[in-house]
Amino acid sequence: MRINFFTTIINKLPLRIVLIVPFVLQIFGTVGLVGYLSFKNGQKAVNNLANQLMAETTDRIEENLDHYLTIPENINYSNAAAVKLGILNPDNLDQIQQFFWQQIQIFSQASDVMITTENKDFLAIARSNDNLILRIYNKSTAGIQYNYLLDEEGQKVKVIASHTYDPHNDPQGNPWYLATKKAGKSIWKSVVSVSEGHNNPIVMLANLMPFYDRENNFGGVVGSTFYLSQMGDFLETLDVGKTGEAYIIDSQGFLIATSTGETPFHKQVKSDNIQNVDPKKRRKKALNSENLLTKNSAKFIQNQFADFQKITNSEKLIFRLNNQRYFLQIKPIQSERELNWLVVIAIPESDFMAEINVNNRNTILLSILTLLIAIVLGIITARWITQPILKLNQAAKSMGQGQWHQQTKLQSDRCDEVGELAQSFQRMATELQASFETLEQRVEERTIELTESNQQLVVAKQKAEVANQAKSSFIANMSHELRTPLNAILGFSQIMMRSQALSQEQKENTTIINKSGNYLLTLINNILDLSKIEAGKMTLNAKTFDFYSLLNELEDLLHITAENKGLTLIFDHQDDVPQYIYADETKLRQVLINLINNGIKFTSEGGVSVTVASKILPENGGKKAANATIVFEVRDTGAGIAEDETPKLFEAFAQTETGKNSQEGTGLGLPISRKFVNLMGGDITVKSKVGIGTTFRFDIQVDLVNQEDIEIQKHPRHVIALKPNQPRYKILIVDDRSTNRLLLIKLLQPLGFELQEAENGKQAIEIWSEWQPHLIWMDMRMPVMNGYEATQIIKGTTKGNATAIIALTASVLEEQKAIILSAGCDDFVRKPFRESIIFETMKKHLGVEYIYQQETAAQTPSELPNLKVEDLEKMPSEWLEELYDAAKALDDDLSLELIKKIPVEQSLLAEKLSNLVDDFQFKTIRQLIESL
Repeated sequence: MRINFFTTIINKLPLRIVLIVPFVLQIFGTVGLVGYLSFKNGQKAVNNLANQLMAETTDRIEENLDHYLTIPENINYSNAAAVKLGILNPDNLDQIQQFFWQQIQIFSQASDVMITTENKDFLAIARSNDNLILRIYNKSTAGIQYNYLLDEEGQKVKVIASHTYDPHNDPQGNPWYLATKKAGKSIWKSVVSVSEGHNNPIVMLANLMPFYDRENNFGGVVGSTFYLSQMGDFLETLDVGKTGEAYIIDSQGFLIATSTGETPFHKQVKSDNIQNVDPKKRRKKALNSENLLTKNSAKFIQNQFADFQKITNSEKLIFRLNNQRYFLQIKPIQSERELNWLVVIAIPESDFMAEINVNNRNTILLSILTLLIAIVLGIITARWITQPILKLNQAAKSMGQGQWHQQTKLQSDRCDEVGELAQSFQRMATELQASFETLEQRVEERTIELTESNQQLVVAKQKAEVANQAKSSFIANMSHELRTPLNAILGFSQIMMRSQALSQEQKENTTIINKSGNYLLTLINNILDLSKIEAGKMTLNAKTFDFYSLLNELEDLLHITAENKGLTLIFDHQDDVPQYIYADETKLRQVLINLINNGIKFTSEGGVSVTVASKILPENGGKKAANATIVFEVRDTGAGIAEDETPKLFEAFAQTETGKNSQEGTGLGLPISRKFVNLMGGDITVKSKVGIGTTFRFDIQVDLVNQEDIEIQKHPRHVIALKPNQPRYKILIVDDRSTNRLLLIKLLQPLGFELQEAENGKQAIEIWSEWQPHLIWMDMRMPVMNGYEATQIIKGTTKGNATAIIALTASVLEEQKAIILSAGCDDFVRKPFRESIIFETMKKHLGVEYIYQQETAAQTPSELPNLKVEDLEKMPSEWLEELYDAAKALDDDLSLELIKKIPVEQSLLAEKLSNLVDDFQFKTIRQLIESL
């Protein structure tokens, strides 16, 4: 509609406008494109220049800082070597005082030179306000450190301060001595202190090194420091663009030095007692800087990396402040000295864009001038073209009225393209007359062609329908051929796991068979689910449920798997996420389990987090909206997925390199999950970075419900017997596979049901007509006569309506349910089935009542209490005599037959005796009966 609207407008425009506007736009567009390309090239050049300037500035800062750090190291190396060679005696503090005084005179950039011995002798000479201070502590000072002012000869002038001090245990909580001794090598420590007579903190960087005597025995620690304010002075001398800034921060985000002259400490009110001031607490973080650019660039870095310690490589970024772009470079330095500092340089783009902005203004002015010139030239050109065309148009109208031989007066006036056009009119009139004569014939031919095309389309449609039916047939065959044998595998493994006669090893083997069967069933279900989706057979089975309970259930189910790998599993949902919803709980559970299991599988460190949010639709017509969108994010810190492999994630049977390395999975989970999410009205997206982790995000559409609408889920209970005083129900089992019949016989016979079996529908009808069973378990696919035909024949009679027929099917297609029920079946059960489904279905259609195993009495055979004489006193004496004779004859079959006669109310006694018989403990049975 829009295209037709614009076409209509254009067609109504005068030819002058049509000629002028494109001409003007072409010229204006060309000038504008040149200006734009010039601007972009200039901007690119600015980026390169800014990066080069920041790189050079960073290198200068790192080189200067390395120079400062080398000085304390060299001082300590020389002092430690002097002690080891015997040049310096660590016990002669006077000698060391003179040596250090001369040394600090030589190294003007050092702020402190120090030595501490294992005997707790301590001596240091430090710079303070253009003076040299001697700090000394030894046995003679009785635990007091004295600070002396030194004269120009290095001699003591007077005591300026004293306080208690233990060099081995720093009172400020900085055990530098013990740390150096433990390290056994040179280490670096930051020292924050308040100098005498001032309350402004001073930050120094100290290099500490252990020294040894000639026998390599540890003697103590030598150290040297320098003021970091020297780095600030150096940064202020740098030319970082016109208005750019540079600063250094440590891994905690504290300022070390800045090019703005800002002090790396917070201001503090003067205190009478400087010793009570805690200088460490006054250190200033870059996030709290008084400088706007420093503060905002630090916030941007923290938002990008979450933690300054995570920055291990040089980074170049761009951020905006006050609608202005800034180039930002971050580079880690001094990691080899374990200082882990960051050099940050921020330069505004405007420092380089002044000339480019001038060029932009000139380009705009040039474009306006060009536009005016183009309009004038366009008007002149349009008049020259349109005037003869108007005359030609009048001649064309005459021809349109049937005057085919009309000659135009322009034919002799012009020899250009317009004159040629006039000559073409004459030829066109002749050709049009001939064309009208053949038009009807061509229309007829085209009609025949369209008829043939329609017939081909009908044939193609029929072929597509046949292909679709073939796919449905394939799904049904696959379902029957694969799920039917699995029914026997899983069913008999469940029966064997309940048996008390198996050894521990046999039970473990049976458990492995059951788990492998379940895994194969999951794989088959995935393949069939994918086939159903592609065939358009997959539908939603929505119901009301407690969404919070589902999330808690998944957390309880999967947190053990995560803990076993040393991972964390975090579930978090916003407060506005609805608790009670109407959706397909089964498919949602399958999607979440698949995504969370993938996260756990491919994560070795860190964990997996699941966050849930919701978007409630706005109110409509004054009524509260019933629909909502729930958004899920499953985030892991695993190996990640390469960008070029991301498109493979949702392809069936395709696996990424990470998935192949894990040697797990089939490549079906994610494709099926996406199809399920699409069915629920949403889609899945993925973001991943190799080595960082992967985030899957999907959303679904749900309806909001109330708590009273939630269906109460009942847990299946284990049936151990039939309640007394019930009819003896007759059950007919019809299946062409003997294993499937045997499975149901093994399941139902111990409870006392009367059973018969048939191999096909024909036999089933014969047995039914003579035996009249209460219920028939009917397989639907059998030779000779299938279950559909047999059911229709039985239900077609009056007495057949009294027999309940339950279909057993391996089909997974939902439409099969309607077909089965329409054939006359009362209900249906899919293979492979759980025993609880069999019992509950029979209870539903026969009204049979069971005795269930009490949950509190759910003990394993090894946990059952021993059989006592009091337990046997409840049984009749005749029965006890028969059991005694059977035990004496070691007849286990007769013993088990007698045990079956024990009333249901004494099921615990029956279980105790069965265990004794299974273990051939006949002597124990005889002794208990004899004691009566």
